[in-house]
Amino acid sequence: MHFFSLLMTVFVVHLYLQWTQNDLDAGLVVNFVFAWHTEKFLISTGVVVTLGLWLWALLGNIRWANALLLLSGGILGMATYEKMLQRNEPVYPSDLKMLTEATFLLEMLNGRALAALGLVLVLFLAFVFFSLRQSKSKKTVKLGWKARVLVFFATSIALGYAGQFQQEGNLLKKAYDRTAYWIPYSQQMNYYNTGFVAGFLYNLSAASMEMPTGYSKEKIDELKATYQQLADEVNAERTAALPETNIIYIMNESFADPLELEGLDLQSDPIPFTRALMETSYSGEMLSQGYGGGTANIEFEALTGFSMEPFAANITTPYTQFLSSQDDFPSVVSRLEAAGFRTTAIHPYNTTMYKRLENYETLGFDTFLYEDTMTNTDKLDTNPYISDAAAYSEILAILKASEEKDFVHLVTMQNHTPYQNKYTVLPSAAETGIASQTIRNYLQDLQYSDQALADLLGALQEWEEPTVVVFWGDHWPSVFGEDLYASNTIQNMHETPMFIYSNTEEVQKNLGITSPIYFFPEVLELSGSRVTAFEALLMALQEQVPAFEKTQYVNADTGEYVASRQGLSEQAKTLLADYDLIQYDTTTGDRYAEANGFFQMED
Repeated sequence: MHFFSLLMTVFVVHLYLQWTQNDLDAGLVVNFVFAWHTEKFLISTGVVVTLGLWLWALLGNIRWANALLLLSGGILGMATYEKMLQRNEPVYPSDLKMLTEATFLLEMLNGRALAALGLVLVLFLAFVFFSLRQSKSKKTVKLGWKARVLVFFATSIALGYAGQFQQEGNLLKKAYDRTAYWIPYSQQMNYYNTGFVAGFLYNLSAASMEMPTGYSKEKIDELKATYQQLADEVNAERTAALPETNIIYIMNESFADPLELEGLDLQSDPIPFTRALMETSYSGEMLSQGYGGGTANIEFEALTGFSMEPFAANITTPYTQFLSSQDDFPSVVSRLEAAGFRTTAIHPYNTTMYKRLENYETLGFDTFLYEDTMTNTDKLDTNPYISDAAAYSEILAILKASEEKDFVHLVTMQNHTPYQNKYTVLPSAAETGIASQTIRNYLQDLQYSDQALADLLGALQEWEEPTVVVFWGDHWPSVFGEDLYASNTIQNMHETPMFIYSNTEEVQKNLGITSPIYFFPEVLELSGSRVTAFEALLMALQEQVPAFEKTQYVNADTGEYVASRQGLSEQAKTLLADYDLIQYDTTTGDRYAEANGFFQMED
């Protein structure tokens, strides 16, 4: 009887997770369970039953085991629904690390989600009260200690084995493989085709990349020779051994261009200064790996030169999954620090988001300024986040206080979700053509960002030290809704404005659509600085594949997007294969490239 109650709880939780994953479409759930993927659903149910038995053995009380399953399943389902709504992504195992940021996550929820969460907690507390009363009346059902020990050890072994899902020969994965069609490049479709539990297991920790064909020390040494020769050819035409300029990276939260959207009848331009500046500088559109989120992944690409595209499907956030455990990692930061730059990271929030404190140490930053250590922390109106203007004042203060050349990397917060009620004064519906107050709050964010940027660059124009600014929006926000998203191409919803500005010379270059991994080679070109073998590889790759992420590749020959590497030229595929070898070597392999000087300037 008690085991039957556990089965019923597991069945309900499992159906609920499928329901929230599929946009609350009951029809899809019914078809998944009883028509399309019954075998996979039964295997997944067995996994959840094992978890339930483990809880029962741990607690010794079936009611508590059922309650915890319902509570955790309820919260996990809500998180899945909200993440799919906001970012078109399911919940990954790595997302569970965000539970340490519960306050921040609650701030991002709208009223509907908070009400649902409150209901779940009220029901759980009511159950706790009922269970305590039953316990006092001695009607509670407990598991004997011998049975508890036996079940606990058996289920612990089973769950531990399930945790090795991505290891070669895993029998649980083989059971799924009979009918599963895994889609590594799209986890949204992967979860849809295999179910929430299978998709979740698929994204458990494993090696960052599969070993590319031909990987060896000899091959990495061969690549060093090849791309060092290319670097030498580039460097023969350049005069500066190192950039003789300050370098500022600004990754602006959710900064995008709404005038690029199809189906949005916007009557005013929220970013006129940025638009005009892009006409007179290195500028283009950045292909963002994320939509509605994923800031840390775009930051990882820009700071390291390594793309998210070659990583295994289970690697969804390098900052939380492997980078923070490294002692050091080759990056723009370590490259400039070795050249005598003072390196400073600024994030006007806390230090724990995406483990930035640990990751910035790994990447080589000398200093990390955050909300508690920044001097300038002003906020605008009722916006809960530190403003762009305040963050830019922090940059100027660093430049004025420093005698060395500076590399400053800023990740802003002003434009972060939620967008409801951020400002008491908004551009009007008549002025913008937009009725939604939520969207107009976001447009006000953009206006404030644009003005702050104008003030910063105005100050830098008067600054006596040569300074280069690389500015980009990290991703589109999801504030415009599903209908507008559907009216635009996927590519359009992943392209954000970017430019590279110099306060000493006005040079215009149309970068077209580009990727963050190419930012630093462009800075080196603008400053006439010499390159390493790694930067020469990036330059060669950029000529053939100007921008790429999983399922989105710009073919240099046509300027059009293709869906896979197979749609690229043979030269492009060869360069990507070389790039894979270096990325594997650095993130997963034996780091031969670091030892042979691939990331360093030759004397």
